[in-house]
Amino acid sequence: MSERNCNIPADERAACQIAERVLGATAIPWDIDGRQGAVDAMLLLPSGKTAAFEVTKLAADGALQIDSILARVNHSWPSPGEWWWSIQIGSPFDIPKLRQCYARIALLCEQYGVDDPYALWRANYDDPDLSWLIEDSSAVMHGYPSVPAVDGDVKRDVMVVPRGRGGGVDRSLRGLQSALNDAFRLPHMARHFEKIARADADEHHLFVPLHFTALPFPVVYGLMEGDTLPLDPPPLPSPITHLWLAPQFAKRVLLWSPGGWQQHFPYDSSPDS
Repeated sequence: MSERNCNIPADERAACQIAERVLGATAIPWDIDGRQGAVDAMLLLPSGKTAAFEVTKLAADGALQIDSILARVNHSWPSPGEWWWSIQIGSPFDIPKLRQCYARIALLCEQYGVDDPYALWRANYDDPDLSWLIEDSSAVMHGYPSVPAVDGDVKRDVMVVPRGRGGGVDRSLRGLQSALNDAFRLPHMARHFEKIARADADEHHLFVPLHFTALPFPVVYGLMEGDTLPLDPPPLPSPITHLWLAPQFAKRVLLWSPGGWQQHFPYDSSPDS
């Protein structure tokens, strides 16, 4: 990776490194030096051709905000009582109030010997913070009575993470085309499509880091954990010629070109499939 790429945003730098490794290309930052509406990079391909290269993340509303906020506190809050607790959060807007009331809710549960605030709410315990947590917030709290918050020299803070997802898995990836069609209709995508369309290059590449919330769970999990290649082409507007999908937590990156889908493993030394 060239030193000239060190000052571009981390997600763009990572995408350029992947493209260089997979294609044997050289990535040159392009949205710099006052260029207006330029793609993020230009790729110089081994064939001598050029490729416009645009990077944009896909994630559910608020998901990237949650990741950023929780990363700043190392996904942990101080333990208020004797038990270890975990909290899952589904909306960034719940974090300020939850930060103020989680300790009191945890202590209340420990006082009554219940590991789930829902049990107190179901028993009609009258508390406004408890009612907000269960009825209005996106958060889920769970205590672990058998795991002490302080165990000798070991201190366990409350673990605070984004709310998980679940369901069946689309191992065939038949739902990918429809999921991408919906994602590509999001308002911010139009700007990226327009930037690629304006670029003067032989090829036009869109690189999409996929947050685990970006697509319906069956599809995104099939991308993350499976080894199947999609059967259908992605619903790309002209003139985009290549689509890269980089699912969060996955070992592989998928690349679609006019020749079809391929998968690559740029994060380690495994040979490409």
